[in-house]
Amino acid sequence: MNTIRISATAARNRFFELLDQVALGAEVVIEKDKKEVAVLSTKNKSQTDWEALKKASDAAWGIWKDEPYDPLDNPLRRPGAKNFLGRADKAFKNKRKDEISS
Repeated sequence: MNTIRISATAARNRFFELLDQVALGAEVVIEKDKKEVAVLSTKNKSQTDWEALKKASDAAWGIWKDEPYDPLDNPLRRPGAKNFLGRADKAFKNKRKDEISS
């Protein structure tokens, strides 16, 4: 852990900058008349619980569907969709076919 020693006057002038440093993990020792009077440190120094993270990622495995885009399920082509939306979708589909075949 990084420790920063600073005078009380400098700490007052750079308070928000020091808070940013503390948020990144530094500890700030504030001195007045060459004596330590205060210490700024993080509120809770929690560690990552790797076991719980692994368990959560295992539980989440497979929830995303890796199915390809289905043009038949396109909301732009459903009955009642505005005509210009369908034309835009057809143009996109044709452009995509041209890119793939080239």
